[in-house]
Amino acid sequence: MKKLTKALIPAALFAVSFATHAETSEGKVLAVSAGWAHIMPQGTKQGVSTQVGSTGPYLPFTSSAGFELKDSDTAEFKFDYLVDDNVSLGLIVGVPPTFDIKGKGQLLGGALNLDKFSKVGDVKVYSPVVTGKYTFGAVNNKLRPYVGAGLMYAHFSNFKLDSAVVSDTASKGISIRNVKIDDAVAPVAFVGADYNITKNWFATASVSYVHLSTNAKLDVASNATGATLVTGRSKIEINPIVTYLGVGYRF
Repeated sequence: MKKLTKALIPAALFAVSFATHAETSEGKVLAVSAGWAHIMPQGTKQGVSTQVGSTGPYLPFTSSAGFELKDSDTAEFKFDYLVDDNVSLGLIVGVPPTFDIKGKGQLLGGALNLDKFSKVGDVKVYSPVVTGKYTFGAVNNKLRPYVGAGLMYAHFSNFKLDSAVVSDTASKGISIRNVKIDDAVAPVAFVGADYNITKNWFATASVSYVHLSTNAKLDVASNATGATLVTGRSKIEINPIVTYLGVGYRF
């Protein structure tokens, strides 16, 4: 929550500072749009480190293993506060998408071969974004390109280990436990364009890049004794490209 507060408070204060000036030459104050987002993670596996003792440092374990996120789709909603004809402040939210997590490489001397599974598990991601945007051209132009930047707060929850992984590890007398994926704050940059259908209605499309990475931690334990055999940590590089297509209304 501290990361979320740090990300949202500056944008909120910035918006309030413009509150008395917000209105376009056509009297519009707000714009909302709804559409579909396709999220394409670009990161690759980053290796796994393991902890020395129960409280010691993490040291490199294997560079041949790691985790990657697969593509996902979701409904997305954008809210823009129109400072003037060209400048706007915004908030992007969406239905939290679920990402499949693909494992790469081998752990425990080959006892856990991540490559044999279609996925290790899946996780839900809540990722609101605060933005600032500059739209080119006059308000009565049909096509208006824009550029913008912002901050994303990514919260990972509801991780579920795939049933095939559970069965395979159980047959070897081990299990994966205590999986945790850290929250993260990431910068966002985007370009796009609005097409004005009427004075109020518009179609919009954009492409965004998010410089996002996080860390995942898990324990591999013995089913016989319950003892933790390995505590592993891996950086997950996500860095998604996000395409968006939607329809909006200004009022």
